[in-house]
Amino acid sequence: MEVIDYKGYRFLKVCESPNIVISLNSTEQFCNLSGEGKQDLLNQAFGVSAFNEFIQVHGTSIFNLDLNTREYDGYIERKLNVANAIKTADCIPLILWNERNKLIIGLHCGWRGIASGIIEKALQNDELDITHAYIGPHISKDHFEVKRDFIESFQEYGLNIDRYITVRDDKMYMDLRSLCEAKLHEKHVKIINKESHCSYTEYDQFFSWRRDKNQSLRNLTIAWF
Repeated sequence: MEVIDYKGYRFLKVCESPNIVISLNSTEQFCNLSGEGKQDLLNQAFGVSAFNEFIQVHGTSIFNLDLNTREYDGYIERKLNVANAIKTADCIPLILWNERNKLIIGLHCGWRGIASGIIEKALQNDELDITHAYIGPHISKDHFEVKRDFIESFQEYGLNIDRYITVRDDKMYMDLRSLCEAKLHEKHVKIINKESHCSYTEYDQFFSWRRDKNQSLRNLTIAWF
């Protein structure tokens, strides 16, 4: 990985096939640009031909799969050089792909989306043949404190998450990454990174809603073939 500084905007370059870059906390904040401004900068810095970002609502609708909505928490992209973004500030930006078919999927995986089955929905079509995944920066298990009603919310979806809960000093903490990993392993998807950056502790790089509340901006995980 390397950090790219372009005109005051910083990006973490994760890999090249597919291209995955993450906008970082910078002198100039990429997330504050207009959609057209983002596309122009990505074209200049990385040569992408088009750019999409979405209204995210912690749901399960996926762009290029679901119709009759303007709110998407994921996308499926088959066109080359078209970049799409997942916006996060503690949730997991999950990127999935098949390099041979040049197909890429991005998902906004907060706990609500994971509980509602957004990962299973994206992977339900075996013809997509997703082979690899990148689990992006999110709040780590040491800082994702939860309450009993959080656990009960998963139970309403028929999910027992006890194995992902750690109790420390009479407080409960959730390992969101391990839950995500388990769902990917069920589909035999190879995860390329063994660890993820923590959005909560790495304040000089990433935004965190838990840390900064309403003052938090958003990191964009941008991917394309």
